[in-house]
Amino acid sequence: MLKKFFYSLLVLFVLPGQALADDSVSKLKIPNPAIFLTNDTVSLTVVRATPEDAGFKSLFDTAWKALEGSNGLGSNFLYKAILAKLKGEDSNAFAALLPAQFVRIDSLSEEAAEPHPTTVTTISGWPGIQLLWYATQDNGSPKVEVEDTTLILRDGYENPTLGRVLTKLDGTIVSFPTVDKAKTAVKRFRKEDTSSPNDEFGALLAELDTTHDTYGILLNRRGSALKQLRWLNKHDVAQCENKVGKERLSSILDNVTSMTWEGDLVSDDECKFLIKFRTTTPAARKELADMLTEVRSVLDSYGRAGKMETTGLDNELFVNFTMKGYRNMLVGYIDRNF
Repeated sequence: MLKKFFYSLLVLFVLPGQALADDSVSKLKIPNPAIFLTNDTVSLTVVRATPEDAGFKSLFDTAWKALEGSNGLGSNFLYKAILAKLKGEDSNAFAALLPAQFVRIDSLSEEAAEPHPTTVTTISGWPGIQLLWYATQDNGSPKVEVEDTTLILRDGYENPTLGRVLTKLDGTIVSFPTVDKAKTAVKRFRKEDTSSPNDEFGALLAELDTTHDTYGILLNRRGSALKQLRWLNKHDVAQCENKVGKERLSSILDNVTSMTWEGDLVSDDECKFLIKFRTTTPAARKELADMLTEVRSVLDSYGRAGKMETTGLDNELFVNFTMKGYRNMLVGYIDRNF
């Protein structure tokens, strides 16, 4: 999830020089993710970085060095000028973008076969960058007006699994799966309504410490747990499926009713998580714990796993786990794409 958040920053970051025309560096208000919840929400993923966050400082320094290298943007005179402008007095331009927040919310109605995503991106430190990107999306697309907000219906908006209904809310960029979802969110946003439309989801959210770098909730509905894990990292999940077996993995996850997590990026390479699983029975909890031990060994074989400790109580499993390998993943992405 941290990789996806950082990649979204990179995409916004390398836009052409019109962003330089916006001299305003006023901070955007970062919205409460609960505003975007709906009664059929099954998952919430939040990643937030602040200028004071040591882990993100380290990660951004790594990215900055990679971008300035011979294979990075530093080799292009135009991007080099943009980098210098954005950098200002900061150690790198990414620090100037903070604070920033990325949110993904998946909904799953009774008639839906696949989750419908809503994504919310706020680049608070330099709002002109994401507003420029938003302006490039208005290429004669159909539009819908909702109160004082314009919805842009991008190509494929009829398919709710793509999340192609785009708008901006006080500078925050939001993509919705449907116009109806967008209308609901706009009204909640204007009222700053953070009440939970779903009691079960709201109870789990109330238990979380939302001051962490990342936190999230998953209600496992019709295989949504496995789909969420694949969205987070297809490669890792594929490797684990090969080890424990697809049928076994699916069967064990079917007995997970919910998952919550809190995590902090402690360096440019490691993120520490506290994960809580709720299962159908104590026996299902033990099966899950045994499988996670195997999963950790798979991830460790190629440098993705650190220390893991599990504690079981009735049908609940608590996992302290360190994920590694973010440095190589980030540098590799920059080398391949920039």
